[in-house]
Amino acid sequence: MNTRRVVITGMGLITPLGNDLNTSWDAIKNGKSGIETLDHFDVSAFSTQFGGAIKNFDCSEYMEIKEARRMDEFMQYGIAAGVQAINDSGIDISTIDNERAGVAIGSGIGGIKTIEETSIQVKDSGPRKVSPFFVPGSIINMIAGNLSIRYGLRGPNVAVTTACTTGTHNIGLASNIITNNQADVMLVGGAEMSTSPWDWPVFAQRGHYRHATTGHSMLAGLGIGIGMDLC
Repeated sequence: MNTRRVVITGMGLITPLGNDLNTSWDAIKNGKSGIETLDHFDVSAFSTQFGGAIKNFDCSEYMEIKEARRMDEFMQYGIAAGVQAINDSGIDISTIDNERAGVAIGSGIGGIKTIEETSIQVKDSGPRKVSPFFVPGSIINMIAGNLSIRYGLRGPNVAVTTACTTGTHNIGLASNIITNNQADVMLVGGAEMSTSPWDWPVFAQRGHYRHATTGHSMLAGLGIGIGMDLC
């Protein structure tokens, strides 16, 4: 049986350590931590008040401000990392067979911030105030959707959602797609916006965020990693 090699040709990162691949990787190599006291929402009522947050992210580097306003934050980060990965790959998208170029990018939670804000808006102001961009601005598969539209990628387009292993599963699925000759190029990865006043108390109440010396604990952080896979 002939198998096709799969290689990673480009990467993009938006993380608590930096808003691009080189900055994040340099911070990792130098033992820096992206964990700090959260200040983008009030954490005073929570037992755990620190985590990993994205800092100084400028969405206008990757999209029009008008477009960004229609998207949940996780989607903005995912699209930005996708653009970085394509640029880092050095692949000229105009020269590839776009019918054999696809996307596999998911999220464990998706646009929970936008969903909660819209729920409050409906309760306080009625349904007529709901944005027509609510659904396409919050659902998990729209990172893959937006990137495929932007670059004309007409191959397989999926968004696997498996909680904390979402990014890994999308990478593995895309690798299988290429190995099985269903595509030549895949843009892959995962994105998450998990430090918000809506999902923070859920994990805190379940005891996931706690001080521990045994290693049986965790902290939430924003993480967006996108890669370009090539046969």
